[in-house]
Amino acid sequence: MRRLVVAAAMVWLPVGVLGLTWAAWHGRLPERIATHWNGTGAADGFGSASWFWATLLVVGVAAGVAAAVAARTPGARFLLTAAGAVSGAAAGIWLATARATLANPAEARLGWRFLLVFAGLAWGFVVAAVAGPRPPAAPADVPLVDPLELKPTERVAYSSTLRSPVLLGVSLVAAAVVAVAAATTAPAVWPVLALPLAAALLFARVRVTADRRGLRLVAGLIGVPLKRIALADIDTAEPARIAPMEWGGWGYRVAPGRSALVLRSGPGLVLRLRDGRRFAVTLDEPEVPAALLTALRHRTPG
Repeated sequence: MRRLVVAAAMVWLPVGVLGLTWAAWHGRLPERIATHWNGTGAADGFGSASWFWATLLVVGVAAGVAAAVAARTPGARFLLTAAGAVSGAAAGIWLATARATLANPAEARLGWRFLLVFAGLAWGFVVAAVAGPRPPAAPADVPLVDPLELKPTERVAYSSTLRSPVLLGVSLVAAAVVAVAAATTAPAVWPVLALPLAAALLFARVRVTADRRGLRLVAGLIGVPLKRIALADIDTAEPARIAPMEWGGWGYRVAPGRSALVLRSGPGLVLRLRDGRRFAVTLDEPEVPAALLTALRHRTPG
């Protein structure tokens, strides 16, 4: 845990670089500076120096906040890596632009300074090295649960709300990066901003319900149904340990013969459907909905 905290703190170092260099250079920079470069390294786009710096600072701070969240979330080293790369890239873009302007305010050329951007991106790998390797996964063998004892007419339901601060942080960082790119270099990518915002709205909070109708997943922030599986379509329901990469990664994943909502690594519910497909969702104490769905399935004729 200490390594994760140190790695998260390192994500803030590029933010400090942004602040220190602005304090040292803003008096020497012209009001408008080059913010975009063509293939030969010559400037072909210009903007306010203070606005450009402030935008990159916001990106760096957003990455730092996401890293702080990741440091408290087991298995979130990938987010620390991404946050370090985003924060470092923001500082690298600023350093490359400001240094090119200071070198020749009348006709700035990027030249070798574009390497500063790649150096900033590489900061993510430094953060990952400090965070250390992922801890070994717990054994995957999880015993099946016995079905609940239900009376023929008894009604019972299970409901739980899933929250994913990691996914929310990633979505916000991605939205900030897209916004910076659209505002500074490529206005055509503004529509892409809808993708990370939609991910935040759909998956940052999910309501999972199991009852006589089957299993349902609903986006908690906007109430949009994400998945419905009828009870009659369920063959078995069992707890399992979910490894994100075994299901295709984090988020809502779809692959031939299976799909999953993976918001973290750890315990989860796996449904085996009558048509041979599987569906998984990460849950705390998945034995409860597994036992309930098993009992309801046994009580249903056919």
